[in-house]
Formats: sequence, structure tokens, C-alpha cells
Amino acid sequence: MSEQLAVFIDFENVALWAEQEFLDFELTPLMEYLKSRGPIAFKRAYGDWSRFSRYREELMNNAIDLVQIYSIRVGKNRADIRMAIDAIETAITRDKIGTFVIVSGDSDFGPLVSKLREYSRYTLGIGPRDVTHPLLVKACDEFVYLESVLWEMADGGDLSDQPIGDNEAARSLLMKALRVHVQRGDAPILAAKLKQTMLLMDSAFNEANFGYSQFKNWLETNVDLVNLFAKDMQLYVAPKGYTIPADMGMNPWQASTNGANTPTMIQAELPVKFHDATQQAPSLRAQYQQIFNRLKMTAVDLATRRDVLRDIYREITARPAERTTDELLEDLCERYEAQGLIRSKTTLRQIWQMGFRQRTFDYGGEVASVHVPVQLAEDIDSEATFVHRAEAGFVYAVINAGLDIDLGEMASILLNERDQTDYVQSLLDNLETRELIVERDGRYILPGHSSIPFADDEALTIVCHDIDGIQVPENVPRTPDKARQLSKTAMLQRSQDFAASARSYLYACRIQWEAVEEGEMGATLEELRWYMASYASVKAGELSQIHRNYARSRPYYMAFFRLVQEDDPLWSRMRGLINPMLSYYWVNAWRELGLNSGGLGQNTTSPAEIAVRAATYENQELSRLWFEMTQDLAEVNPGLLRRVANQIRLTRNDSPVYAQVADKIEQMLMV
Repeated sequence: MSEQLAVFIDFENVALWAEQEFLDFELTPLMEYLKSRGPIAFKRAYGDWSRFSRYREELMNNAIDLVQIYSIRVGKNRADIRMAIDAIETAITRDKIGTFVIVSGDSDFGPLVSKLREYSRYTLGIGPRDVTHPLLVKACDEFVYLESVLWEMADGGDLSDQPIGDNEAARSLLMKALRVHVQRGDAPILAAKLKQTMLLMDSAFNEANFGYSQFKNWLETNVDLVNLFAKDMQLYVAPKGYTIPADMGMNPWQASTNGANTPTMIQAELPVKFHDATQQAPSLRAQYQQIFNRLKMTAVDLATRRDVLRDIYREITARPAERTTDELLEDLCERYEAQGLIRSKTTLRQIWQMGFRQRTFDYGGEVASVHVPVQLAEDIDSEATFVHRAEAGFVYAVINAGLDIDLGEMASILLNERDQTDYVQSLLDNLETRELIVERDGRYILPGHSSIPFADDEALTIVCHDIDGIQVPENVPRTPDKARQLSKTAMLQRSQDFAASARSYLYACRIQWEAVEEGEMGATLEELRWYMASYASVKAGELSQIHRNYARSRPYYMAFFRLVQEDDPLWSRMRGLINPMLSYYWVNAWRELGLNSGGLGQNTTSPAEIAVRAATYENQELSRLWFEMTQDLAEVNPGLLRRVANQIRLTRNDSPVYAQVADKIEQMLMV
């Protein structure tokens, strides 16, 4: 749309959701998406900035006005009233602003949206999928789920992870909208007009929710339902089998192989191949790029990345163990700002993580934290060594995913120069020298007794035992494609039948395991770990929710948390399960002791709240069991517990108990 946009962000609503979902909420991808919709007249975010101070810098770097809303009591969000007043005032006084963007999941904004539409303003809502009330979705002219915006801009979208049920609902909506135009006699219909009709029928539809940047791309994947035609370089849509009068001058539409869509003269009776994401493995370069994106290494260009890494090295060398990570990055931010350089603290933190993952820092025996004084690891002897080690993280992640090595492709992504293969090889040599990888039979793999480096991981023993004991029926193909198909089936089954879903996932694990061992093309360790984590989650649910065998379910929870680690590609793919898995894991302490959990574990209860309740429960046996279970979790996934401690501190409850529980969790991490 060409009209100006006014953006209103209920920051407390979306930031608290992000914290509870273990999501690093970043404003930049959201603003990039909104800029693609049209010129933004102004942007305002509402919240108590004493609670969200770590976001303020990125907000200001995106030129967002911060409106302070003081919190009177915990759990009461006062931003909605101020936002509503400002939005209505803007609608009355600024005629040129045609689109109002409301970023929130709060249904209280429904009346505001309705009033804006009365003023003939187009309303675009953006909010979290799981917490946004349907009343707000239906009130808007268009609604886009926040996860889709963040993940599409950051990761390029991952079609294989999209909810299948939502896609089927969208396909049904497509046919309903087409029938409307057929009844009116205006088919074939211009694609842009068809989308308008679909939005009128369901404002929650958006191709971005399924990983597509454009509506026509989504239509091209649904050619089993529609025929696409071109006229005057525009795309038209008609139902499958619809007869087009010859005098309309329309030609069938075909997507070109270079990614651009151009109308091409083809015979109408020729079948159009239907794209099935489950049957086409992405190219090696695409898989490299996805890992690069998930490591947040696309945040800056190569020159800036190297510049910041060198500055970090120099700052620590000059003042070792004198500053915490937060203090050091804050000093760098101030220096860059004085130099007129736009480098947010969020960006610096992402670059810092490159070194952290490769153990370039030393915290003097303390648990690694942004609040602990930091110095360089003993084996970092020069600036070049520091930068080299940090950039080796990308290469390690590729090998961890079980992918083949193409030096040219990796150099192209990491260094923007395909011929820099010698440098990539030096990164491989460094990892091998540090015994983080080994070369076996011409392939680089993680250390271990087989091509499955985590086969001996104690936390995964239960899952590996189940995989070893399952026999796949003889009539089932042993191919990576079949494993992907079985995982899709299991995904559909999990809401209906835990046992059937677990069996399908286990078959997928066994097939993928064998394919990886045999070195089959397209068989990656990352996919195997995804199947194993999915199986562990379903098996834990079957044992605890169906069989009520809470103690036996614990090893499966541990296996899940061992596989799904922060800064690992699985973290983003499995994020939707992390919150409920942790909640059920802790609530099972009540159930194991036969106690009433009082409704804990529902979608409205965060792991932070459950942790506080368990740690302070009047029944000492429950507190002891929770403490034991949490210590087990600290051993397999300390990063997850650090995030829970941060959630508890962010709650800012008046009771000192919250801070005490957060301290207790952090003490567990120091053991």
C-alpha cells in the first residue's frame, strides 16, 4: 500500500510473550517488514522502560518513540488506554495516514480497531499466534502473526515447520473466495483482488504465515486447486478446470527457474508440477545459509563483524577481568555512537556470541554470565587467533548438522568470496586441532565411536535404546524422504494419539539413523536430532499424560532438553514446544506426589510462575523433588534455566521471594 503507516506497539504485551516463549525479540526484522508495506509516518512503543531497558537501544536505533507507562501493580498493563487515545487522535488530526498498525495480542484493542475502520483507516494487526485473541484478529482488516514476520525476515521461512492444519484452512479459504468471484462472473480474477476478498473473509490470512514473501508464490504451490494465467504482465486466478474464453487473451502462467515469475506460452493441457516441500531437500548452499541465519551471523556485514570482534579483543586485553560482558558492550556502544556508527547493543551481543560459542572467554571459574567479569581464554594469544576462533563457529555448526563440506559455498556465505577456500580450510584445521571435529573416511564429523557422534550421550540413552529396538516394517522404504513423510504423519497424529505419533517418529528416527550411518545423500544429523527431539516430546507426553507414569517420563524430558539447546538450530525449530515441555516437566512433580497442582501447566502459566510456586510450596517434599528435577535439568541444559531466572526477575513482583527463587536457580548452575 502507498498510504503512510502509523505504528503503535504494545511493547509490554509482546515482550513478555517473547520472554515466556524463550524468544529473543528483535525489533529490526519487524520494522523491516513494516517498511516493505509502505512509508512509516511515525512509530511509538508503550511500556515501563525500567523493566525493558535492554530493548531501549534497538528501539531508538529504529527511530521508535518510547512512551513511558509506569506500572502501578504487577500484571496490570496500562498501555492500552494511552495507545488508544494516541491512535484516535492521530486518525482525527492526520488525514494522510491511511494505515494503522497495532502490534499487540490484547483483545482490548478490538474496539480501537473497529473505531479506526469507522474513520476509513486500513488496520493491520500484528501479534503472537498463541496468545492473540480471535476478537482482535477478526476486528482488523488484515492480521499477521508476529512469529511469521520475525522468522520470515530472519530465516527465510521454513515451510516444513508450518502448521499443516492452518495451511489446509488457507486452501479452503482460497476456494471459497474463488467461488464468490465465479458466482459474480468475474473469473479469472486478478490475484491482488482475490487476496482482498480472502482478507475480507478472514483477516488472519497472510502468505507470510506460511513462509512466503509474496501472494503469487503461495498461489504457485496450490496449483492443484487453481489455474494461473497472465495478461499484460499481471497474474490472474481461476478454479482448476475453469474454461477461459479465447478472446480474453490470457496465457497460462509459469514460474521461471531463476525465481522471477514471467508469463510463458505453454499448452493449457500440460500438467503443472505441484511443489511438495516434503519431497524436495534444500540445496547444500540453502542449508548452509539457514545455519548462518540461525546463528544470527547475518546481523552485520563482514567488515563490521571483523571490526567489532577486533574491538572486543582489544577491550578485554586492555582491561582483563575488570568488566562484565554487559559493561564492555555498553562501553563499545557509547564509543560507536560518538563515532557516528549505528551498532546496537543487540548486534554487538550477537557478535559476542560467536566468540562465546567457541570458548574464547574465561569467567574465572564462575558460571558464564553477562554479569560476571570476563577475560580471554588462555589459548587466545593474538587478535587474529580470536577472530579466527570466533568465525570457526559457523563451520562447526555445519558439521554438527551432519552436512557435507563445500569449501567454496562456505567461503561465499561466510566471507562473501567463493575463492577464499584456504581460510575455510584453516577453520576446519583449527577445529580438528582442538579435537572438536575429526576426519573419518573423507568426511568431517563430531568426535564419537560412529557417524552418530551423540550416540554415547548419557542423556540420550533412553531414546537411542528405543531407536535400536524398533523394527521398521519391510514394506517401508529406508530413505530420508520416507523419514520426512513419517515425521509429517507423526505431527498430525500427536494431537489425537500420542502412542501412534511416538511410533511414527520412532520409525523416522530409525530410518534416518541408518541413512546417516550409510552416508546417503540428504541424510543429515540435524534432521535426525529433530526427529529424536520430537519423539522424546511425544513419548514424555504419552507416559505422563496417558499412563500417569511421571517418573518414567523424566528421561524423555531430559533427552528433549539435551537436544534442544540455545544457539542450536533445533532451538528455533522446536521453540513452540519448549515452554509446554518445561511447564509439564515441573508440574509433574505435583502429580508424582499426588498433589493438586491448582491448574498449573495451563497455557496461561509460564515456567517462571511454576518455578516460584514449586520452590516456595508449603509441602517440603514437593520443593525437594522440584529442586532435584531442576538440578537434573541444569546438567543437560543450563541455558534454559538461565532464561527462566531472567523471566522471574522480569516479573518484578513486589515479593522478595521472586528474586530469591531466581538466585536459587542461578546457584544450581554454579554447582
